[in-house]
Amino acid sequence: MRRERAALQKENQVGIPAGHRFPITFDELFPQGFFVLSVERATEYSEGKQPRPAVDKLTGLPVWTVQGTDPSAKGKNTGQVVKIASEYQPVPPEVLPGTPFRPVVFRGLKVTPYVRDGWVSYTVWAEEMLAPQSSNRGGKQQGNATPDASKAA
Repeated sequence: MRRERAALQKENQVGIPAGHRFPITFDELFPQGFFVLSVERATEYSEGKQPRPAVDKLTGLPVWTVQGTDPSAKGKNTGQVVKIASEYQPVPPEVLPGTPFRPVVFRGLKVTPYVRDGWVSYTVWAEEMLAPQSSNRGGKQQGNATPDASKAA
């Protein structure tokens, strides 16, 4: 009976390991952009234990949560969290003059799906948070963070 159960479990295993991070572009995930509300150290909660600062399981670096809003989200909940593993706290760009908004672009976006209470959701990870003018929308850095003069002509 044990061998049959072990064989069945092995047969049902998926070739993708738990916690795998799937790449996604900024425009796919945030077609209307992303606006930062706050950046703070992530906290890890384990049942029966005291909360502690989160550490990325893949890199061992501290995890920071970027709380923001996604204008393309439908319904009442437009809030979104993006996690960044970094030795130092990521700093959002300055507020746009005359507005309360801090638009950003994320480089190296990846998502990790998970199921909680019967619902599929995902954790969003990014390698870096940049001001929109210092990166193109696809998530690849553009060099010296200056506009491309050839595109302006």
